[in-house]
Amino acid sequence: MQRTHIFIGLAILLWGTTSAIGQDFFGLAQCDPCVPASNACGLLGNGASSDSPFSFGGWVEMGVYTNSHGSRSNGPIFSASHERTDFQMNQLFIFGEKELNTKRGFDWGGRVDVAYGTDYDVMQTADGTFDDGWGVNRHGYGLAIYNLYGTLGYKDLSVTVGKFVTLIGWEAVAAKDNLFYSHSYCYMIEPSTHTGVFATYDLTDRLSLTAGWTTGRDSSFKNPNGNSAALFGFDYSLAKNASIIYMINAGKEYNDSVRTDYFIQSLCFEWALTKRFTYVMQYNLGNNNERGGSRTSAYGINNHFLYKLTDKLTAGTRVEWFRDNAHVFDAIASDYWQVTLGLRWDATGYLSFRPEVRYSWCNGGATPFADSTRRNQISGGCGMIISF
Repeated sequence: MQRTHIFIGLAILLWGTTSAIGQDFFGLAQCDPCVPASNACGLLGNGASSDSPFSFGGWVEMGVYTNSHGSRSNGPIFSASHERTDFQMNQLFIFGEKELNTKRGFDWGGRVDVAYGTDYDVMQTADGTFDDGWGVNRHGYGLAIYNLYGTLGYKDLSVTVGKFVTLIGWEAVAAKDNLFYSHSYCYMIEPSTHTGVFATYDLTDRLSLTAGWTTGRDSSFKNPNGNSAALFGFDYSLAKNASIIYMINAGKEYNDSVRTDYFIQSLCFEWALTKRFTYVMQYNLGNNNERGGSRTSAYGINNHFLYKLTDKLTAGTRVEWFRDNAHVFDAIASDYWQVTLGLRWDATGYLSFRPEVRYSWCNGGATPFADSTRRNQISGGCGMIISF
């Protein structure tokens, strides 16, 4: 009971801070984690200098996440690192990038991201090759190559080849691209990375088209199972401060010679209503059709309400509904809901904090919280990011 009061008190504090402080806002809609290795907000390190297209940097994220039940597991909170309740280093993240610039015609670029920590499981490939299993130890830490790709471009056309962060969805594994410390349920539907090739063409100043081929979800260059999937969609600016991003990843995957046809789609709507307030809506759908077996689906709607209080402090609320017919969390199909209140405080150019409180509940037969005994839970924690 005492732990419950602590979480409720922190929730009230977050709401009070949101309403009590407020000045200057910059448009968060400019920052788009749907684009691989996006640095539109200058979040990734210090960026390239004015004299060089090359940039290097990284960060360390560490923190703790726990729950009011006192359970050693936080239950169905993605990723696996947020299911744990001990203090941990989520990410030691290092990147190097050569920015693509086709204003004068032809150019080339590329990016490499290397990460170590408890978030390794959503950055590694999952087909037994390449970085799958690298550096994994009994404490739950591992090493991953999050991005490894090259890009060629000419004017409005660019082609990317390699392993790259997925174009599906709005959130990202990379800590500095998110306001919240934890992830939404919808994020469970999405792949983390792909290996393959895709092309992007700026048809107009407002419409960009993307199409490509990948070796399935969270897969590698070697592709030992012979997976094959399409990746395509568009990014359309409805107005100066509003845009729609729609992406599909669909194809076939094999596991022990059993073929599964899958289909994933994601619709992201970003709207900077004022100079302070941005609204983001995301709809995700994931279907799996096992040949000669079961058909399952999971889908949900995720809403972000983001408010820039000061140049250094942003408050956010995340409200989500998720229907789990695919037994992602439990063998019993159920509806999952969550409301998260969070802050991001960029104390300095190199130090950030992300405290949050989250209330989750489940409608249906599943009891996913408190070691599979409860249908609701208050959880929360704080992550600290040190950039370099």
